[in-house]
Amino acid sequence: MGLLEVIEEARKLLEEEDSVREELLRLSREVGRCARKCILEVHGGDLEEAREALETAAKLVERVTQFRDTHPRLYYSGSVTSALAEYVEARLLLSYVAGEELVGFKDLGIEVQPYLLGLADFVGELRRLMVRYVATYRFDEARRALELMEEVYRRVVTIAVPEALVPGFRRKVDIMRGVVESSSKELLYYMRSSELSEAIRELLSLLKERE
Repeated sequence: MGLLEVIEEARKLLEEEDSVREELLRLSREVGRCARKCILEVHGGDLEEAREALETAAKLVERVTQFRDTHPRLYYSGSVTSALAEYVEARLLLSYVAGEELVGFKDLGIEVQPYLLGLADFVGELRRLMVRYVATYRFDEARRALELMEEVYRRVVTIAVPEALVPGFRRKVDIMRGVVESSSKELLYYMRSSELSEAIRELLSLLKERE
């Protein structure tokens, strides 16, 4: 093969890769959009809409993972990893609220790296749930959300891997620690405040009966 033929072959290969890259970027954006819609609907209380958005995201993820073997360099890029992490986050949140089993990365057919990143972000969504439960005096549900937050943190904090292996993971774990600690303090404060308010109401009612 002459030099001109080699250059032509290189051009075709790069053009093909560029086309695949554009497709992966498009699919990744769609996965992220559907995952965010799922999360929004969960917090809005519409689990049916959330499930539809997640199902769409799952189909898109299947298309994304088809490039894993054919174009691994592009598949393991930051945009794909971020999109898969958002999908994991949405999947875990919907499963938790719906009372379903929280699945692992093997069940989802994705790698451990995006799974761990999505799991870390899931803790932040649990905090949002906890705040909503507290606002409506559903303290038992708020406590369960906090307990899961604490359990996830206790597990992931023991994972000691180089930053290059799971970029951004250590930072997310550090953020998670702050979220868990502040959530624990806030829940305790609001529960005690609620108990105090209830005690005052009971006392006022008792005094009124004695008048």
